[in-house]
Amino acid sequence: MNVLECARVAGGQDHEVRYEAEKERISKSKVKETVKKVGNSRKKVEANLEK
Repeated sequence: MNVLECARVAGGQDHEVRYEAEKERISKSKVKETVKKVGNSRKKVEANLEK
């Protein structure tokens, strides 16, 4: 985990959503949907996106 990453993904912050979307190579809307579904824990968001 690099310095820019934190434990949470702020779904309302475009830069955080964009960062996660680019990192996972998915759309920003998918990141937002996932944050709404599992909460803003980065570990939970990333685990759900890997499914």
